[in-house]
Amino acid sequence: MPVWFGDWIKEQRVALGISQSELSDRTGKQIPQSTISMWEQRKNENPSAQNVKLLVESLGISMYNFPWEHVLFKNKNTETRCNQMTERFYLYELASASSLRTFEGKTYELKGAIGVEKESGDVRHITDLYYRTRSVISDKQLLAKRKHAHDELLRVNGIKKVK
Repeated sequence: MPVWFGDWIKEQRVALGISQSELSDRTGKQIPQSTISMWEQRKNENPSAQNVKLLVESLGISMYNFPWEHVLFKNKNTETRCNQMTERFYLYELASASSLRTFEGKTYELKGAIGVEKESGDVRHITDLYYRTRSVISDKQLLAKRKHAHDELLRVNGIKKVK
């Protein structure tokens, strides 16, 4: 049965025997205790992908093991509750793409969790590239994109051909 993101956080936190403040400390205070409290009280159920990743890893859980299909989030565009996060494009899905383009205009060919920049041969791990990624391509089809670096990387509806 699905649970709300805030309920999931509290369940994980209590199982570890840590307070909201201690969880905030584990994120390097990048996620304040007050934000964690708001999530747990269901006052905010729409965290950014970056905050979900940081929080999940701070709880000692791999993003690959996060129960996406069982955790519900609030859609920021409506007041209805839905599993919005599954519509976003995440690190664990990047490895199935063939390449990505960054905001700096570089194209990285993806080889599993590693990206190799086409021109320089520069090698980067996907986690280093994720927040710099502008578009994700597979077999000359656009899979996901974002307009600005601070936006979420969203799956493209009706996959588009790339020239």
